[in-house]
Parts: sequence; C-alpha cells; structure tokens
Amino acid sequence: MEPSGSTHLRRSAVLRRWLSETHTPVAEGALRLTIGSLRVDTEVIYRSPTGAHAFAPISVEGGDSLVAACAEEARRRSLPDAAINAADAGTPVEWARSLGPDPQLPSDPVRSLHDHADALLKSDDPAALARGPLAMIGRFGRAGLADEDELLGLLGERLRAAGSRRLDSPTTADLAVLVGEDLRYLPEVTPVRYEVPNPLYAGDPEVPGVPIPELGGEWSLRPADTDADVALVHRWMNSEHVAVNWHQDWPLERWREEIATQLGGAHSVPCVVALNGREIAYVELYRVCRDKLAGCYPYAPHDLGVHIAVGERDAIGRGVGSALLRAVADGLLAADPVCERVVAEPNVHNGASVGAFGRAGFVREREVGLPAKNSALMVFSRR
Repeated sequence: MEPSGSTHLRRSAVLRRWLSETHTPVAEGALRLTIGSLRVDTEVIYRSPTGAHAFAPISVEGGDSLVAACAEEARRRSLPDAAINAADAGTPVEWARSLGPDPQLPSDPVRSLHDHADALLKSDDPAALARGPLAMIGRFGRAGLADEDELLGLLGERLRAAGSRRLDSPTTADLAVLVGEDLRYLPEVTPVRYEVPNPLYAGDPEVPGVPIPELGGEWSLRPADTDADVALVHRWMNSEHVAVNWHQDWPLERWREEIATQLGGAHSVPCVVALNGREIAYVELYRVCRDKLAGCYPYAPHDLGVHIAVGERDAIGRGVGSALLRAVADGLLAADPVCERVVAEPNVHNGASVGAFGRAGFVREREVGLPAKNSALMVFSRR
C-alpha cells in the first residue's frame, strides 16, 4: 500500500508528472532518477497503464524540493529564449501549491466511468480523454478499488459503440505542467499540450522491419558488422565531437553487444555510410512504433526514424550531414512505399544538428520531452 502523508502525496504527484512528461519508461521495482541537482530513489509499487503509478517512500538527496529540482531541470532542457526561461515566467511551485489530496472517489467505478464517458463524447477538447476518464480510471486503480484494464475495456467498448475517433490514435493529448518550452506559471498556470500513449489504442498492424535504403550517387549504406565494423564505430563514438551529443562513448565490447542486439531485433538497424568509397558516418534507422518516440506524437505505423553521427571530423561543416540526411530520407521513402514520414529527434540545444535536418528538408513540428533531453521533432514528409 502506498504511504500516506502530505509530503509523500505531493512528491508522488510531481514524480508522476515528470515521468509522464519526459516519457520515461516505468516498471514495478526500484526507480532511481537524477532530476536537476536532485537524486531521487524510490520503488514503484503499482505500475498504472494510465500513468497513475504508486510509489514507496520517495528519498531525495542533493536538496529537499522535488518541485524546485524539476524547475531547474526543465529550464536547463529548454532553450534560453523559451517562455519557461523568461524572467517573469514563475516556476512549478505555483502549480504545486494547488496540489491537495485526491478528492474522494465515488463508490461505483462503473457508474462513474459511464458519467465520464458521456462527458467525453460531448467534448471536442483534445485533452479530455486523458484529463477525464483516464485520470479517473487511474485513481481507482491506484487506490486498489478497481482493475484498470477492466475499466479501460469498458471505456473502449462504449467509445467504439459511439463511433468515437479517440480510439484510432496511438497517442492522446495531455497537459504538461513541468516540461515544455511554452510553459508559464505567472500570472496563472497555463499548461501546454503534449502527447502520451493511448491505452485504448488497439495496436499497430503487422509492420515489417526496417528497410535498407539505396542512397545512390556518391553515397553507399550497409548494415554494420559486429566484427568488421565495431572498432570503427567505437572510434567514432569516442570522438569528442560525437560523444558530446550521443553520450555513448562506451567500451569496445559494449558497442559489439549493442550492434549485435540491434541486428538481432526488428526495432533498428545500425549502418555504416560511405561517401565516394570512404566510410565517414554511423547511422541508425528505426521503426518509430518500436521506439521510445512512439509515445511522443501520433505516429503512423510505418513511420521511420534516423539517428546520424558523422564520425570523421574532416567531413563536418561542408554540408555533408544535411546531404546525407536528405539521401537517407529519400531512400527510406523509396524503400517503403507505405511510409509517409521519416523523423528525427535531435536535442533542442544541438543547433548544428537541428539546422542540418532543416537544410535536408525536415520540418520542426514540435518539441518533445524524452528521458534525458528535450528534442525537436523533425519530420520529412513524402511529397
């Protein structure tokens, strides 16, 4: 059973929001995070499909305010000119002051569910699903008063019978109060929209693995080899100009395991790219539906994603990166005729990378929170 007490309840509410808004994976068991200057240590004693997780006592080191740590980290993640970094923006303290104990739950979960479903069917607010029925279902589940999966099944049946389109998308809108470039807390808290996984989504149709594109012209691309290429990839990833953004300056054997793991699955394919016969870059191609990015925007099942690292320093700064990105995007769309979008998620602070994607024809669609960064969602659409 989750501990009681105002401090624990407040910390739990803040931690649930942080995990959701940064799209951090959650599993039952030990949970350790660093948020700003704070180290957070707890245990997930109830994992909720709607994000209404319950925690054992939450220990914090390096400070005593989880809200202040979230404020520090949210501002660091965002660009200096973001609204959240304005001198008069305020901090999440203003939001946290409104937190109180959850209101008393109704005695009949099913009746309450039907009432929330009725209200949802009359609403055109994109966040009405997350803020209404899903929030209510989560509170019943966290309190141990109902099975969330059963209530979600009933809600899905009701919405399906009414012809609701809210079942069709893999994500649904929620309102962020901790992470988001447009957040302001003064003169009043104004949450911003973001996407969360939709627990009512029926799931993706069978989607094939990642296609290997033909780049053409001066370019060539092939899947990496665990033996022949691991030393090359290891050298690139341990180069200062790559490590500063990728943060994967791992030992050789860990890279051997990483490449083997990717090659053995359907999520991503690690590749080596050559220009005029000279190998210069490492690229990871992935299916969004199998990636952490899947919870961040309403993806289509065949969407493909790309990570790129130009490993050879003398190939940087001459338009090579943007030319490669355009060749990869065009090649992926040609290799999968059903795919309509190729996406990427560079750190918003990596202006050179965001600019290279832009010059390659990608459009900055939104900012998304990920476990370690705020990213610019860059989208290359089929024309």
